Amino acid sequence: MGVPLEAGRPLRSRGGGRRVRFGGTAGMIGAAILLLFILMAILAPVLSPYSPHASNFPAWQPPSAAHLLGTDDYGQDVLTQLLWGARTSIVVGVAAGILASSVGVLVGLLAGYKGGWLGEVLMRLVDLLQVIPTIVLLIIIAAFVPTLGLGGEILIIGFLSWVWMARSIRSQALSESARGYVEAARVLGMSDAEIMFKEVLPNLLPVILANLVLVVTGAILAEASLDFLGIGSPNVISWGTMLSLAFSTNAILYNAWWWIGPPGFCIATLCFAFILLGNGVLAMYAQRRGRMAQK
Repeated sequence: MGVPLEAGRPLRSRGGGRRVRFGGTAGMIGAAILLLFILMAILAPVLSPYSPHASNFPAWQPPSAAHLLGTDDYGQDVLTQLLWGARTSIVVGVAAGILASSVGVLVGLLAGYKGGWLGEVLMRLVDLLQVIPTIVLLIIIAAFVPTLGLGGEILIIGFLSWVWMARSIRSQALSESARGYVEAARVLGMSDAEIMFKEVLPNLLPVILANLVLVVTGAILAEASLDFLGIGSPNVISWGTMLSLAFSTNAILYNAWWWIGPPGFCIATLCFAFILLGNGVLAMYAQRRGRMAQK
């Protein structure tokens, strides 16, 4: 989703002064939560009490000393599945978010700086993709692919999640292209590509970062949705797959809250962490702009 933020030329203070803290309390909390999930994903082989493929435990066991989050209908340890599932959600979310942001930045920068017929064509494409809900497109495309691996999920989610980024970057690039430093660069003989990527793009970084965390959040939810609907990667452990299996085996009727609650809580908390991180980026950028305005 786009973030209505005005980009400005100066990103760094030229003089001395007190350094601006990153994002205040919200940004620090978001970064801490995100770091916790990253560590959980990296250390999954160490933290997991059992093998992720072990299914020789009694089914439907509530939390106990042997199984801190109980077991599922297949006799698998829920905590182990949760730890390994963090890898899938983070990898797919971040990779698809970076891919979508790269496409969105390129399209938005071209449409905003170049304008003309190229800008019109690109923005009409953005309008077309915005009309159709992303999740519907994901389901339709995934239905024609026999088996989606992680790479397939990343590509599909990434190439269908860039439209909000493109619209936001286009508006900022349009504003930046009218500034004096762009005209000065033209007078110096710089090419359009050099001006776009060496002059305009660096000044859009705060906008890009703020949008990136929101795109990653959407990608995490899209990955969980695909896996929950059963059209994701069937052989990969993920939080969405855990919820899908719990739903298909009527875990609610068995009051197996330990199977349903943890993956849902992790998805919500991870997305919340990225949102806090985005707010932190915006707050830091606003502080820097305020300091530059006072000079």
